[in-house]
Amino acid sequence: MDMKDKQEKCQTCGKKAHNFEKEEAFECVPPRDVLRFGTYEINEAYRAALYEEFPFYTSEEVVGSFLGHNPNFPSQNVWFEEQNRNIDE
Repeated sequence: MDMKDKQEKCQTCGKKAHNFEKEEAFECVPPRDVLRFGTYEINEAYRAALYEEFPFYTSEEVVGSFLGHNPNFPSQNVWFEEQNRNIDE
């Protein structure tokens, strides 16, 4: 499969690639570079850290983590507080 195919098809459901900013494709795993989910914009560093830990997360799990609904990973705000605390130490 070449790069063009990867960009045109969702790797989870096989349908046309989703626009996660405009679609509610909650059950599909978004590519790492997707940072906008509807009205939510996720910081690139936070998204990279979340993806590194949980690359299989669906868009629903990514947004849930961002908002703080994931007991296994902090919300974006808490994650940044932890990063800043680690820098200060």
